[in-house]
Amino acid sequence: MKNALLLIFLLFANHSQSQECVGGNIRTNEAFLYGRFEVSMQSAAGAGVISSFFLYNLDLGCNWPEENNEIDIEMTGNSENVLFTTHYPGPIYYTSTFDPGFNPHDSLHNYIIEWEPGIVRWFVDGELAYVQDQAFVDGLIHPMRLLMNLWAVDNESWAGIWDPSIMPVSSYYDFVRYYEYTPGEGNIGTNNNFTFRWEDSFDSFDESLWNIEEFGGFSGNFCTFTPSGVAVENGLLILSILEPDSNQSTVDVTFTVDMSLEAMDASDVIYLNGGFNEWCGTCAPMSKDGDIWSTTLSLLPGKYEYLFTKNFWEENGGAPEGSSCDFNPCDEWLNYGLIVNDDSDVIVLDTVCWKDCRTCESVLSVHPQPPSQPKKVVEVYDMLGRKVKAQNGQLLIYHFNNGSIERSFKVLE
Repeated sequence: MKNALLLIFLLFANHSQSQECVGGNIRTNEAFLYGRFEVSMQSAAGAGVISSFFLYNLDLGCNWPEENNEIDIEMTGNSENVLFTTHYPGPIYYTSTFDPGFNPHDSLHNYIIEWEPGIVRWFVDGELAYVQDQAFVDGLIHPMRLLMNLWAVDNESWAGIWDPSIMPVSSYYDFVRYYEYTPGEGNIGTNNNFTFRWEDSFDSFDESLWNIEEFGGFSGNFCTFTPSGVAVENGLLILSILEPDSNQSTVDVTFTVDMSLEAMDASDVIYLNGGFNEWCGTCAPMSKDGDIWSTTLSLLPGKYEYLFTKNFWEENGGAPEGSSCDFNPCDEWLNYGLIVNDDSDVIVLDTVCWKDCRTCESVLSVHPQPPSQPKKVVEVYDMLGRKVKAQNGQLLIYHFNNGSIERSFKVLE
């Protein structure tokens, strides 16, 4: 029971961040190794609000923090300062606070990141604002995507106390330009080391350049990132923090698990636990039909992790470690998962065998259970031709010795 209680605590600690808002998050389809990245943007005002333009290694897979790389421009909505930061394995980071002499939340301004091997420069309205060229910058070696997002942080010391009553709140982006790092061959930037490659003026949303991120945020983020937090209007990319749509339609999702290969008592109950019910333990008992247990929930669009449990948290029926159905293979939780999209119809998930990604039939085809062996019938007779009886897998043997009778048992093997 101690382990079960610890498991419950860890699950809640990992997944209990309440989602109070919808935020916007987009990133490039391409990853860049070095370059000059330029944006015209107006950040969002309000305590707890973070506006950003940054590079991040999204392709590190499970190699975090070993391959952690990031270069940031961030504005907190409770301050007129601009933050310049780099992140490295450890994880560790180095940051500087810059006073631009204007309020970045009031109007559009130009910001640039120049990234070369061993050095990062930040520019504001064409003026060099900050440089990092210390030895640690040599650790920025991984290709990174370009991202822009707007979200509400649960960190009072950094950005103040988030106040949901300020919603809606938005940041605005007029254009983004990318210049390739071409040392000795360029025509722009420091030492003419860069060459212009493309510009997006946001006359429309260009899916060849950008992808709208849709996921349940991250630790310390009050918002869920969804497409509703991203818009392109009047030549501007607009990222917004909005109240969740209380009228948003739900999707019926059916979950099914096969217990035919498990030893089950008549009193055993299988439950469904996940982010959709705050890992509640016993609030979602599943219905039994033979060896098949199932239940149907109505879920809002979003990304969900879940698992099956037996008798509250007596036994955890999650995905096999490192398997194709381990929804987040980089964490320790071994949860199944699914994504419910805005346009999803009724979803009936494949039936899985307990603690597996496959059906029980597939499990048996790969790892067949040994066939039951026929019992060997041994008949023993005494000297008078009488059959010796077997009781509970034992032979009852009578031994005659000098007129006395001794009785003994021999275990049948």
